[in-house]
Formats: sequence, structure tokens, C-alpha cells
Amino acid sequence: MLTYVIPVLAIVLLGAALRRMRRVPDGLFPAMEWFSFHVAFPALLFVGAARLKLSASDALDLSLAALLPTLLLTLVVVLAVRVAPRLSGPSRSSVVQGAVRPSSYFGLAVAALLFTPDTTAMVMLALAICLPVVNVIAVVALAVWGHGDASARGIARALVRNPFILATLAGLLFNLSSLPLPVPLAATLDILADAALALGLLCVGGGLQFRRDEVRPLLLGATTALKLLALPLLAVLLCRWLDASAAVTTAACFYAALPTASNAYIMARQMGGDAPLMASLVTWQTLAAAVTVPLAMQLPAWLAG
Repeated sequence: MLTYVIPVLAIVLLGAALRRMRRVPDGLFPAMEWFSFHVAFPALLFVGAARLKLSASDALDLSLAALLPTLLLTLVVVLAVRVAPRLSGPSRSSVVQGAVRPSSYFGLAVAALLFTPDTTAMVMLALAICLPVVNVIAVVALAVWGHGDASARGIARALVRNPFILATLAGLLFNLSSLPLPVPLAATLDILADAALALGLLCVGGGLQFRRDEVRPLLLGATTALKLLALPLLAVLLCRWLDASAAVTTAACFYAALPTASNAYIMARQMGGDAPLMASLVTWQTLAAAVTVPLAMQLPAWLAG
């Protein structure tokens, strides 16, 4: 696991170093953030959703096993941050993102090495099912607590304009149409998608804050524990209640145990969230996942025994 976490952290630290170099143009990181948010990540999400082999039965099982724990934890977190006396609105939105959004890049890279192709496909299916929902949750949280319009019309406008949601839904609709993805278009989107992870991680590094007054260990620890420990536990318990198959249980548990997404930082920057907190959550959760993901994958056996 560390073999795949260390390069991710290295790119994050490269971004932090570049942000502090005098010779780097001032507008580099805002430009990378805009391109990642509006072009690179949407290309990746569309291609991934368009190429999935969807099964009605698998989609139903994974929808329940992956979505219900996410929605339950979202409700708990929203209620908790609303009563937190010293937590700012932007920080509340970043806690919500940090507690429920998964890193699809981390998940797909590690799943391909840990699991059989069938289980890896189930992980991809879980991501495709849940990404639109968690992106809606993130957009609503940022509209309410960020710098956006918190009215019903403002939230609806933010949702219909969000490129992450639009790209994922478009990819799923294209998948369901059974139309072939033209080779030139697929190759173009693949090139853009390959750039998404590196750009996203560089942007995360550029937003890192190493000053002590920016490190909030209690907030970081609580959000990380919810995402990396509580969410996979909820997923496994629900799978046991549903009597789900071993493949569904493994995929749902792995999905729930993923660290928060690097593009959550980009969304926080673009929509008025607490970007320094979000950058810290991405970095520390990615590091902690080297330990917590293997532990989470033992939960089905521990609870069964």
C-alpha cells in the first residue's frame, strides 16, 4: 500500500514546493485549479462512467451498500457541525466534504492491485453510483456555508452548473445508451484525464499550510476518523444486514474506506470553502489510509467471526 501512497504524497509536496518558489508565476496555481475543475476532472469522470459495464443487480446492491452509509454519515456530520460553536461556515463545508467524498484515483489504482478484475469492476461501479451523490452533497454544503447562494434557487443553479456532476451523469447516460465511444474522442479525453490526478495533487500541495496556527488536530482527527473508520464500519454492518455477497461487501467496504478526494480541495477553492483545511484533510487522510484501508478490509472477517 505504501508503494502507491508515497508517490501521491511526493506530488503533493512538489506542489507545496512550487508554490513557494519565487520563479513560479503568481497565476500558475489559479490557472491549474480552473483547468482541473472545469476540464481535466470532468473528462476523467465522463470517461470512467462511460466505460463501466453496468449490471442492474450489482447496481442495486451497491447502491444500498455504498449510498446509505454515506447519507447516514452526512446527516450525522451536518447535525454536528451546525452546533459546533467556533466552526466557521467554510470550515463546516470542508468537514462535510472530508467526511464523505472518496478519492477515485486512489481507489482505482489500489483496487487494481489488491483485487480480482471482477471485484475491481465492482469498486468502479460503486464510485460511478456514488460520485454524483457525494458531489451534490459537496455542492450543497458549499452553497450553504461557502460563498455561494444558499437559497433553493442558488443551490439548484450550483448543482446544474457543477462540472463534476454534469460529467458523471453524462458518462452514465452515455453508458446506458450502449453507443460506442468514438476512438478519437476517447483518446482525447484519456489524455485530459491523465492530467487530472497530477494537476489536482499539485493544487493540493500549493494550498498546504505548514504554520502551527493552521493545523487543527482535533478537527482533522475527528473528520479523518469518521471518513476512514466510521464509514467503512457502517458499510460492512449494512452489508451484513442486507446479506450482501462477498464481492459487494468487499467493494462497498473498500469504497467507504477511501481517503477524501484531491478535487475536494479544488472545489473548496472555487466555491468558497476552507481550502487550507481541505488540503490538510486530503494530505493526512491519504497518509493515514496506508494503515486504515488494510484494517478496514479486515472488518467483514472480524464481524463475521
